[in-house]
Amino acid sequence: MVGPILDDEENGLLAETISTEKRRTSLAHGIMCPDTIAKMERATHGGNNRAVKAFLDRYHRHGPMSCMKLLSDPEILPHLTSTMRDLT
Repeated sequence: MVGPILDDEENGLLAETISTEKRRTSLAHGIMCPDTIAKMERATHGGNNRAVKAFLDRYHRHGPMSCMKLLSDPEILPHLTSTMRDLT
């Protein structure tokens, strides 16, 4: 038996949803990687970026899963992505 056939609009929405989830997963894996955390700490050591410091403190105190909600925080995410860009 063949499953339900999606129309073009539903296919587009499904593809967009999958793409968005892949980006979130990729971002989370990259930021949550212990090597990336160590690089971020070295790059920001002594710095005054409160958002990155809050993320790193939470990571060490409560573990990487506790940081997931910070990845969608509009006050923190831009600082994290900027710091990640500076690492490359």
